[in-house]
Amino acid sequence: MKTWSTWLRAGALAVAAGAVGLGAAAEGGYPNKPIRLVVPYAAGGGLDGITRIVAQAMGEGLGQSLVVDNKAGGGGMIGAETVAKAAPDGYTLLMAGNPELVINPVLSPAVRYQVTRDFTPIMLVAESPNVLAAHPAVKGTLAELLDARGDAGPLTIGTPGQGSPQHLAIASLGSFAKASLVHVPYKGAGPAVVDALGGQTRLVLVGAPAVLPYTRSGKLRALAVTQPTRSSLAPDIPTVEEATGVKDLGQYTTWYGLLAPAGTPAATVQLLQKNIAAVLARPDIRAKLNEMGTEVVALPGAAFAERIKADLARNEQVIKRFNIRAE
Repeated sequence: MKTWSTWLRAGALAVAAGAVGLGAAAEGGYPNKPIRLVVPYAAGGGLDGITRIVAQAMGEGLGQSLVVDNKAGGGGMIGAETVAKAAPDGYTLLMAGNPELVINPVLSPAVRYQVTRDFTPIMLVAESPNVLAAHPAVKGTLAELLDARGDAGPLTIGTPGQGSPQHLAIASLGSFAKASLVHVPYKGAGPAVVDALGGQTRLVLVGAPAVLPYTRSGKLRALAVTQPTRSSLAPDIPTVEEATGVKDLGQYTTWYGLLAPAGTPAATVQLLQKNIAAVLARPDIRAKLNEMGTEVVALPGAAFAERIKADLARNEQVIKRFNIRAE
């Protein structure tokens, strides 16, 4: 399996290659009208906020507005399908997360698009770590809690929902650690955190934006991040491997990427790729995304496509192994 550093090296090569053909796109007059940027969730959420920051800056560079269109529903599938079926002319794009791109396609029979066939990846924009935290009344390290074998009652863990990246992480962690974990799915990260604060669940696993304010204030106790390396957003929180010795848990983060419909002209894709790469290199944009609990990745083109394929394969294996079903 390719490592994260391999993807990053491939991404750097893709950026260099992307410079070829940009003149053709510019000469063709693209873009000569506003670009529709579909977000498959309602306005006001984390992905919507990230998209609006990036869209405004991209528009400044392209000389055209990127109009954010929130098409919520179906766990992100409605918005993704809208773009999959759109004309491949560069005027309809998708900003989506891993649930609708690499989990729902192997989890839900209702998905009516094939990610590797129907989209052209432009850029993996940002990634948010998932943080496992406990109510202060829950004592012990993560390793001690996993080894308790139910001595203090079931080890209940709240997540944003059935089939979420956090759900898959819990299933894998329980198997690797040989511990009995009770998954408690909620309708989003907010309700999961509220119940953890109230002690209704012993642990909670959600994205950094929803939980870091409470771990920093001491209302919750951070135990680990479910990714291979520590996050720059919370470098004091160990990885699961550091906290428990459990290896091969995988890259269970929440990530966000920009895609176009399959068949979009290569010169147009390269122009968009160069534009968003310049946006993500700006210190002010990076700072704004950090404030929202996300880290800039800026993994373009073919390297992003490889990440999608790898995550699809891993998630399909986890979903089948643990018989995880859609709600």
